Amino acid sequence: MIHFLTLLLILSSFSLASEFNCSPQTTINWNQISDGVSWAKYDIQFSPYDKENHAWTATPSRSATVRVFKIDLTKNKILFHSSQKDLECNARTDRYIQKLVDDSKAQVLGAINASFFVMPNGKIQGLALDENKVWSNDLTAQTISSSGVFSIENGLPALETRDSFISRYGSVVSQDDLKRFTFAVQAYPKLLIENEIQITDSVLNSRRPRTSIGTAGNPDEIILVTIDARGENDKTGMTLFEYAHFVKTDKCGVGQKTVLNLDGGGSTSFAIPSLNIYEQADRCRHLGNILTVQKRL
Repeated sequence: MIHFLTLLLILSSFSLASEFNCSPQTTINWNQISDGVSWAKYDIQFSPYDKENHAWTATPSRSATVRVFKIDLTKNKILFHSSQKDLECNARTDRYIQKLVDDSKAQVLGAINASFFVMPNGKIQGLALDENKVWSNDLTAQTISSSGVFSIENGLPALETRDSFISRYGSVVSQDDLKRFTFAVQAYPKLLIENEIQITDSVLNSRRPRTSIGTAGNPDEIILVTIDARGENDKTGMTLFEYAHFVKTDKCGVGQKTVLNLDGGGSTSFAIPSLNIYEQADRCRHLGNILTVQKRL
């Protein structure tokens, strides 16, 4: 009888389900950094996806640490920062994101890593602009089909395909058209548009730390999310398919409707300078650019 019950327990751990299952392990507490900027850190357990069987495992058996910003754009702004030089970093004591925050010489409320870039020169791949500067207006450097552009155009945030954006503005955006935007970042893959998942389970199956930008419906609020920014090992991270379901799921504490994946893996970073919080999955990996949250003066 004991052996039979043991067998049932083993078999149940490998049973499959039709839906993603995720739950926070503690109460999610939102902490205010500044007026219109709040953040949370919490652990979750989630059911991994069984790609071979095209189904979710029934029992949550993996975990991740979530760090997230919510930013009111009527009181704050999101600006890129990129350095023209490689900043010296000691892997025992430093994290590269702190070097970039310090290099910005700005009053940074929070920061995460941003878009993909070319090694070793750090040149940003694809479109990148903010209220202060056009960092790159050439969409041709990023040709992958799942590429998307998350932008704030005429005050409204939106995510669209690279091809759709090019059909409206061309592959190199003109100075006149750039005036329509206060922010834009091109990256891949698109994860959610209007609550619809934009990828299939055919995407890369590796589990890595992740970073994303998106909205939950309020056009004045931007949400920046990272998972497992502290470090990489075989027990951390999500596949892109798992991550898309995670950011969509309300009970996981995020519940977004539109999301673009940003550079992740060892580049995944999260910083709150006022609290001396600087996390980066690969401590001294060169980051070509970061997104900084700053007060709107």
